[in-house]
Amino acid sequence: MLVERIMTSPCITINEERTIDEAIKLMREEDIRHLPVVDELLRVKGIITDRDVNLALPSILGETEVKLDAPVADIMNRDVMTCHPLDFVEDIAIDFHELSIGSIPVVKKGRCIGIVTQKDMLNTFLELTGVMTPGSAVEVAVPDVPGIMHEVTKVFYVHHTSIESILVYRDKENPGQKLVLIRMQSMNPRPIIDALNEAGFTVRTPLDMRL
Repeated sequence: MLVERIMTSPCITINEERTIDEAIKLMREEDIRHLPVVDELLRVKGIITDRDVNLALPSILGETEVKLDAPVADIMNRDVMTCHPLDFVEDIAIDFHELSIGSIPVVKKGRCIGIVTQKDMLNTFLELTGVMTPGSAVEVAVPDVPGIMHEVTKVFYVHHTSIESILVYRDKENPGQKLVLIRMQSMNPRPIIDALNEAGFTVRTPLDMRL
């Protein structure tokens, strides 16, 4: 999935010459936690978060309210990670994880055209897993060999059961084996479970995992 499919665009930005007070009001009015700071050409110069505002307010109010008229450049984070609308979502997910950041502005031809937040990433995860669609799921242990997914999905084809999503990940306890989490458009997984077992696969369901 590409970033352009999940980003908020156009995104709300603020000019680097606007005041801290204006930034605070804008974030409250728009109910946002991340505010890219741009110049007149929409080039990203920094970013302000609700945390930046909360950290700045006590010292500002402790001295004089005049400092609320200071430019947002005084409190913005200048070291900003950006991405391109044609980047893959899974690639920027690594940046979110490794850098512990809450948002990434989306830049195309040097201009800020959107933003991706942690909430967008969570919504994307829910969409990719198909968990928001009525159905059921099974986990299948398979050998890590070419063509194995064909054998697994053939069982669903034979039983006329549509697959909503497939996630494949390593089995940490058994090298050379993969675990396949399959979400299907059926509230009754029993026929599929029985068929997979008959085909020689080891199947686990959420109920089994609790035991």
